[in-house]
Amino acid sequence: MEKQKYRNRITFWLRVSGWLCLLPASGWLWLYRTASWSSYSVFFLIELIVTVAFAVFILTTATSKGWLKRKNLVSLLTFAILFLSLIVFIPLIFSYNACSKFNKEQ
Repeated sequence: MEKQKYRNRITFWLRVSGWLCLLPASGWLWLYRTASWSSYSVFFLIELIVTVAFAVFILTTATSKGWLKRKNLVSLLTFAILFLSLIVFIPLIFSYNACSKFNKEQ
């Protein structure tokens, strides 16, 4: 029963992180629209695409068994802190914590 509780927590925090990607994505969209035709507009567009693709990836694979491995969550955490915002990174830390507890139960 404890394993199911930790698995639900992992899924919950992954979904929260996926939905929180909308905040930086809306910021990148606003920056792209205000800086149209400048040299930075391409950078803003690339960041917007990366953020939306990350959100879609997280939300579609949140219930996957692959997220029960710490190695996969560490790679996700690394990508989030390097290329996305801190607001996306924080729920992933909670998900990693639940994953560590899940793997201790085994």
